[in-house]
Amino acid sequence: MLVRIREWVKSNPWRLATLVLGLGLVGSVVALAAGGDSEPDQTATGSTTTVVTEPGETTTLVDAAGGPPLNVDPNAPTEGLGSAYVSVKVDNAPEARPQVGLSGVPLLVEYPVEGGITRFTAVVNRDVTGELGPVRSLRPVDADLLPQLAPYVVSTGGQPFVLQDVAATGVNMIDPQLFELFTLGDNSEPLHNLFLLLDELFLTVGDAPQLGGGLPSGAFPGGDAATELSLPFESVIHRYEDDQYVRYDGASPFEVLDAIGGTAMPLTHDTVVALTVAERSAGYTDGNEVPVTTFDVIGVGDLRVFHQGEVVEGTWLRSAQEDGYRFFDAEGQPFGVPAGRTYLALVPRGSEVGY
Repeated sequence: MLVRIREWVKSNPWRLATLVLGLGLVGSVVALAAGGDSEPDQTATGSTTTVVTEPGETTTLVDAAGGPPLNVDPNAPTEGLGSAYVSVKVDNAPEARPQVGLSGVPLLVEYPVEGGITRFTAVVNRDVTGELGPVRSLRPVDADLLPQLAPYVVSTGGQPFVLQDVAATGVNMIDPQLFELFTLGDNSEPLHNLFLLLDELFLTVGDAPQLGGGLPSGAFPGGDAATELSLPFESVIHRYEDDQYVRYDGASPFEVLDAIGGTAMPLTHDTVVALTVAERSAGYTDGNEVPVTTFDVIGVGDLRVFHQGEVVEGTWLRSAQEDGYRFFDAEGQPFGVPAGRTYLALVPRGSEVGY
């Protein structure tokens, strides 16, 4: 297996060169046991939102897109969803399907990238086992998105400035040169064929502090009926069937494997969360000269949470990289996401979430 992975690296030298260049710029790359434990010291706010503090105990959230002001209590107690350990960047190009291991992921994040496709971030704790992937590269949004999800991230590298920005937050990057942590699948496309061995990762890499709170946990307040929702990603539909949301790609269920060469099963979740976020240029183009965009995941925006066939509309708030999200309903009352497998979509502002 080690020989096969070395052959894969030799056949993809641009990846390794990108990774080595990026890692030469930063200092929080995990090589073996416990990685760095530095806390992020950067703070950012979304360019399209403003938080206005009023006298008293409430804060007025003002959305630059023209939404009505919302009075909330920013000091309301909140807890994160749980002890997340590592974020794994997972390919969602058509050539990468069916993915492996996504059915057991506690939190799955999805957002659009260039070329009309999307990319996943699978956020797992130490209870998840087996293979996960195929693993792909970091994106510009990850510097703001990852710190509040998990202390480690696994990817195949990325643009040098992206690696530098992610490392500056305190997130520890797992080096794909640690061959014992990865295996090759049976995909004939080499760019879509590298998989993380979660059991080996947990044995090799030690514990690290949680950087942020992630999504807020709590009881679902209940809302209007919504047994089907569509997202502006290809033909993605989530249907509430048998007490869970089944992801569809058009008319067919979106299937994933439980292991490399294993059993196919529909991708399902207990809760679906859609965050409306501002999209803006990342300042560079991809290999096909297509402009790359990123998203403002810090600030204020519209929110829709689907659970048990119902939807609650509200507002999300996040003040800094190290902070988790806070959710407020239409009356400004805080609420959370119930325990279970959760799917989080970053939806560009101006796109529609149908239900």
